[in-house]
Amino acid sequence: MARILHNVSLTILVLALFVNSLSSLEEKKVFNLAVTLKNVACPSIVVVFDQLFWDEEFEDFSQELSQLSNSHPVLILSSNQSVLQKCGRDGSKRRLEAIACSNVIIFNRHPEELTRIYHQLTDCVYASQIFVVTEMTPNAADLWLKEMKSEIIVLILRERNKGLREIRNWMINGEIHYFKLLRKSAVNRKDLRLHGGKNLMGRYLKVATLNFPPVVFIGHQSIYGIEPSIMEVLASDLNFTFDYFPVSPNEMWGAVSGEGENRTATGLLGALMKKEADVALGNLYIDYTRLSIIGFSSYYKISEECFSVPATRPYPKWTALYHPFSFEVWIATFLSIFFVILTLRLVAKWSIESSVVDSYYQDPFLCFMTVWGHLFGLQQTQEIRSMANRIFLVWWLFGALILSTGYRSGLISFMTFPFTPPPIDTIQQLVASPIKKIVYDPLMKEILIKSNNSLQRQLGSQMITNDNLTYMFSLMDSGDWAVDANLDNLRYVVATQYPMTPDGPRVHLMRECVFAMRAALGLQKESPLKPYFDREIQRLIEAGLVEFHRSRFAKKADTWNPKASKQKIVAFSLDSLQGAFYSFAIFVLASSLVFVGEVMHALIKIRLSNKK
Repeated sequence: MARILHNVSLTILVLALFVNSLSSLEEKKVFNLAVTLKNVACPSIVVVFDQLFWDEEFEDFSQELSQLSNSHPVLILSSNQSVLQKCGRDGSKRRLEAIACSNVIIFNRHPEELTRIYHQLTDCVYASQIFVVTEMTPNAADLWLKEMKSEIIVLILRERNKGLREIRNWMINGEIHYFKLLRKSAVNRKDLRLHGGKNLMGRYLKVATLNFPPVVFIGHQSIYGIEPSIMEVLASDLNFTFDYFPVSPNEMWGAVSGEGENRTATGLLGALMKKEADVALGNLYIDYTRLSIIGFSSYYKISEECFSVPATRPYPKWTALYHPFSFEVWIATFLSIFFVILTLRLVAKWSIESSVVDSYYQDPFLCFMTVWGHLFGLQQTQEIRSMANRIFLVWWLFGALILSTGYRSGLISFMTFPFTPPPIDTIQQLVASPIKKIVYDPLMKEILIKSNNSLQRQLGSQMITNDNLTYMFSLMDSGDWAVDANLDNLRYVVATQYPMTPDGPRVHLMRECVFAMRAALGLQKESPLKPYFDREIQRLIEAGLVEFHRSRFAKKADTWNPKASKQKIVAFSLDSLQGAFYSFAIFVLASSLVFVGEVMHALIKIRLSNKK
């Protein structure tokens, strides 16, 4: 009996050692497979394990890891290690130091933990390939791979005490590829059809979009524009099909609300966040707030945020009487007249008291009228004997010639050419202006308020947000509002809704824009489409196709040319000469009042003399 028990015990021990050696060989096979299939551009290897795996099967595997570390940088982490938790999606990202790009091997017997470990790892390291060794049924493995939608995951299924069974991986066309593992079979990248292909293998995509000319036009039966044209080129080159669905006009790009797991979004952002769409079109700006919930392709253009302001109207033609001189010139002219009158009056007074008699300028009013007449080229005959008066008058007449010539030239210019005050062209002028400022997206107001530039912060505090794009653009014609929008969109709206009139433009685009943003196609967070779209968009930019499609749909407002006329001879109109008639009427009225005053004064004087 004792001999039988001894033989049974020896048999069990041999079988245990054999199974343990097979397990060790299988785990070595995992490392060899990972090293063989890894991305050679990423030399480092990160090994993540759960404690149960390590206690049962890796106790004697330290020598294998040590040998592996001689040829590759190796980092060994526990799936419960604090560094992974700190790299999780709790807003406190801290990437692992000295690791720029890694191939990851995960050993785990708890499939329910794989999603958490995957997200924590991708937040911690730049993983080129992730090999997951776990115990899972094929159906559960397929469901998990479809949920992750990641080409970098290679799922290696094993059975306890039986070793590796098969390899499964998700492909970009949405299918699951699997490869049976035989004990002596060799595996290469071609067998697994790992990512790195040149197209999307006929994948079907759902594209969310909105009406935002000229970026996207939504017609009755078609959707076209700058980004739809780019999307068609991408579909042709990357081999995929797609269909559009417009988001609600009331939501447009959408807003983000809530915190953490309770965070929600609407519009284009919500369609991507809830995975209702694979791609979103609509001049989406790359912003850190949006990056926390969605992804972006590489940007295809630098898009500027600018303001459309009310266009300034030409001054009335009668104002041509004072526009030829600036305010400073007018002040200098009147001071000069006063100085000349005073000087001539003083010289006349001195002449009366001396042997030289120049009594012509002793009457102050006559002196004023004479000096004023000099400016208009009216010369009065008088005898001037004083040499001082002669020299002084020569220089005054020379100055009056220059002033009168300049005034006449300016007067003719302003009567024939409409004079318009300069429009608002700088941010500083806009901030100082009393006109109201409006913007659709609250994100723009938030960016301005948080800016390091004090001028932009002031502008942000003055801006009013609005959720109706059509109504916002209708305010441009009121003359009381400045509207903020994308420069391409503003140009299109101005050219189509506010075309040039014979009297000039109705609205004006400021020369200085607020800031520049990067516009890209929206993608789901961690979308596997990103490397494909990025590569193709870069090719389109280098080939000039992006700019070509922008120019196809862009609109530019006509430049106002007030000189343009079909008539070869243009006569002065009553409108051009209204200043002359207004001034004539004013001075006739003034002279009439003076005449009435003189008559009244004479009558009073006669009546007083008769009483005496």
